[in-house]
Amino acid sequence: MEAGSHILAIVALLSVSVSVALADIPNFSQNEKLRKKLLKDYDKLALPHRDQNGTTAVEFGIVINGIRLDEDQQTITLNTWTQLLWQDPRLTWDYKDYGGLKILHLGDHEVWQPDITLYNNAEATEIDHYGNVHVVVYPDGKVLWVPPSIFRARCPIDLTYWPYDTQRCTLLFGSWTKNGWELDLQLLHNRTQIYTQMFMMDSHKWQFVEGTLHRRSMIYKCCPEPYVSMEVTLTIRRVSPSFASTVIVPALVISLLTLVQFLLPLRETKRVTVGCVSTLLTLIALFYVANSLPSLSYSAPIIVKFYGQALVMVLLSVGVSAAVLRLTDAHHPAASTPPPALLKTILTGPLGSIMFLQKYMGKVGHSGGGADDAEVLDEVRPVSYAHEWLLVAAAVDRVAALTFVVAFVITLIAYTAAL
Repeated sequence: MEAGSHILAIVALLSVSVSVALADIPNFSQNEKLRKKLLKDYDKLALPHRDQNGTTAVEFGIVINGIRLDEDQQTITLNTWTQLLWQDPRLTWDYKDYGGLKILHLGDHEVWQPDITLYNNAEATEIDHYGNVHVVVYPDGKVLWVPPSIFRARCPIDLTYWPYDTQRCTLLFGSWTKNGWELDLQLLHNRTQIYTQMFMMDSHKWQFVEGTLHRRSMIYKCCPEPYVSMEVTLTIRRVSPSFASTVIVPALVISLLTLVQFLLPLRETKRVTVGCVSTLLTLIALFYVANSLPSLSYSAPIIVKFYGQALVMVLLSVGVSAAVLRLTDAHHPAASTPPPALLKTILTGPLGSIMFLQKYMGKVGHSGGGADDAEVLDEVRPVSYAHEWLLVAAAVDRVAALTFVVAFVITLIAYTAAL
């Protein structure tokens, strides 16, 4: 009997313990109850307003965290937070019935999501733009989804004002399968300006200037329904502090070095040497600029045109220096033939004074015949017109110098104004 009573006591004690343990198990949390209620029989592939035959309005916005422009591929990559807000009547509840619960977090794979896609995506098959983060649901059925996103779009590059260029890129977003009667894209809070986040890190090469959002609604000839999209326009500016010393300054130095040729004496053979050095420097600068520029571009930079013009002017200056040396050679056979009388008359008149040729005008007619020294030769030497040709050479030199200076100033002003 005592053994039986002990067994009964033990069984009774175990029964009480189990009852207490079961009593201590908490009920499902309000969050879990609400999740089970909302997601029961929920079809995440169906439009939220399909039962009402209405349009699901989706508010769209982005916040930029980073920008990278690939000039060779002519593509722009954006690191953003995409902001999507819509209302789903199937996800409503009375927060008073759930302990005052006013915010519910659900997995992005558990509820309907708008299929907003980048239309001008640079990768034809890579359209998974968004990261897998939860959505936030409110009692009135509003759903907020802010996934981190990567967008890579095509962006034609205009290098006209390189290296001080500003690029404008356009990204076009819209539903891939829904028309405007089913899914209507709207501006988030009617905000057309795009802002950057505190995590925004400027590229070492590009600086964000501004961004705008614009809603577009198109009706095509094939279909009566509208197709709505969001046009994102970004403006970025090249950060180029080093280009001033590697591109601009060499261009000025080459131009001034070419001008030095016209400051040397007419008979100085180093004039041609200076011109050849300028030509070599111009070619080196052109090669450097060519290596710095992207291979794909539909516009030629102004700086390249400047270097091309400088190369032509340098070659012409070398030719002028060679011609001047030829004209000033008293021992050349041509020195025995006088220059055209009309040319001589013009250069010894008022035009010669305007061109500061008085130094050479006074010696015209005193060329004589023979060598420069007083050596007496047996044979009769031909008459020399060296001073007359020296006057012509000086006039050619003056005109070439003036032409070069005018061309240089005009090109410099045009380039500076364009920037």
